[in-house]
Amino acid sequence: MKTLFLLFFLLTSGSIYAKDCIEYTNESPFHITRVDLNCKNIELVGSEKSDNGTTVSEFAKKYQTDVAINANFFWKDFTPIGLVVSNGKRWSKYGDTRSRVLFGCDKANKCFIEDKNKVTPQNAKWQVVIAGWHWFNRNTEKFECGKNDKVGCVQSVFTNKHPRTLIGLNEAKNWLYLVVVEGRQLTFQGVTLDELAQVAKKLELTKAVNLDGGGSSTMVINHKRVNSLPFLQSEERKVSNHFGVRLKSE
Repeated sequence: MKTLFLLFFLLTSGSIYAKDCIEYTNESPFHITRVDLNCKNIELVGSEKSDNGTTVSEFAKKYQTDVAINANFFWKDFTPIGLVVSNGKRWSKYGDTRSRVLFGCDKANKCFIEDKNKVTPQNAKWQVVIAGWHWFNRNTEKFECGKNDKVGCVQSVFTNKHPRTLIGLNEAKNWLYLVVVEGRQLTFQGVTLDELAQVAKKLELTKAVNLDGGGSSTMVINHKRVNSLPFLQSEERKVSNHFGVRLKSE
């Protein structure tokens, strides 16, 4: 009930940070940024390989983003799981698989989220690509896994309450949404995937994918981390790769 109340309050309140085509709204533990992809001065940025193993704050400062979040799930050595394309070049060890879901955009900021259980051939026009895990089905209003994924929808880390990071699209309005939900706090543990799906529904997302969460979940707005870290986490976690949005200089 608390989660639904906070979500209702958040979605009916005004933005607290707005800059041209980027609008950020916060009512902790929810942090939601909407980006109007129709704007010509929007630039989408992904990590270079040299950014591997750095924090979202470090990435945001380096690329002067207006908003930045963490991206792919990753192994302990910071190897990202799934495809990563930045500045038109693939640098990840792994490509697309049926158990991962791609989010990508070309230079004109035409973005897509592939369907679950699909392997999408790499396209030379892709400018930035990241990979998530669970795919939002707007018909069932659930996050789902690929058909043969025996891990993604059964482990407690994905079904229990945890911090979450989501990226989604409202294709009708051509809006991009970046969402971070806090968790592992004394008073708020986070959200389940079913509760995250309700966030996607309330935002009227036509497509969405669950990115790496837990202690990795981070949003940086205007060079400042806006989400609280888990209670026992003393510093921002280094992650494999990142995704950001910035306004082009005039």
